[in-house]
Amino acid sequence: MIPKRSVHVVKHLILVMLGSLLFSGVMQSQMKGYYPKGGPDDGVDDVSIIQLLANPQSYDGKRVRIIGFLHLEFEGNAIYLHREDFQEAIDKNAFWIDVPEDMTRTQIQEVNDHYVICTGSFVAAKHGHMGMNSGTMGQITRLQVWTSPSR
Repeated sequence: MIPKRSVHVVKHLILVMLGSLLFSGVMQSQMKGYYPKGGPDDGVDDVSIIQLLANPQSYDGKRVRIIGFLHLEFEGNAIYLHREDFQEAIDKNAFWIDVPEDMTRTQIQEVNDHYVICTGSFVAAKHGHMGMNSGTMGQITRLQVWTSPSR
């Protein structure tokens, strides 16, 4: 027979462990980056970067949400189709990013050189620094680290 005190201690430990797991899951689900208003991205089209590259005029002036590899540096703020496109300087597979003025240095560091989810207004005719990119994402309301479901 197991003493009642031992059963109580075991139950308490199980509750503490479950609470810790739940708390860590909540903390991990909070994505790093810039999303000042939070909540749903109302009124946006989910678009792949490939769709934007192939049909920029179809999305010109529209609010879109994309996922891509973000690199931020002086005269080189862009979101790329793939990390390899950045590494190989394939700048036409990228869109210039107008970094929000209220984005903090910490938020910039959190998202730089990561895959991100980005919500903003697409401008087909603006091609970034020296016309190197294939359009611009402006009026950004979201730039957060993308965590795939498999991670």
